Amino acid sequence: MRRLLAAPLLLTALALTGCGGGGGDDTEPPTARPDPTSAVEAAFAPFYDCLAEQGLKLEESEGGARRVDKDANSEKAQREADQACRSLMPTQLPVDQAQLKRDKAVSECVRRNGYPDYPDPDPKTGRLPESEALKYDTKLPEILRKCGPVSTEDQEGQGNAAEGG
Repeated sequence: MRRLLAAPLLLTALALTGCGGGGGDDTEPPTARPDPTSAVEAAFAPFYDCLAEQGLKLEESEGGARRVDKDANSEKAQREADQACRSLMPTQLPVDQAQLKRDKAVSECVRRNGYPDYPDPDPKTGRLPESEALKYDTKLPEILRKCGPVSTEDQEGQGNAAEGG
């Protein structure tokens, strides 16, 4: 479940810091993309459109997401554009519905295997509610391994399964 949070947090960090490598197209400014490739990218589209309107040069990452070309923009321009566009930064990112469905299936399996009160992930955030009781349960990691594709990172800390990452 940490993977659910990693991508949105990385995108937010990239947006705020203006991270990016060289290689952007210097001949014409980026325009609004009609087809964002993901729900997260779609949530950031107004923010990046605003940055482009403020005169920042944008580029696409290898995955196709837009980001600020830090080599083509001054730090001052980046700060000013960020300030002008900050209100368009999404406050809540969309939940990957396919991942949410997989996580719900894992929760159902855990309930069938001796944890009747194991929660479903929150449909708005994709995270599991915190549970002190589950955090220190030594049998839970084995049940999670049995129930579905849980990354080894999530299995290392028993509390991660109950906290959702």
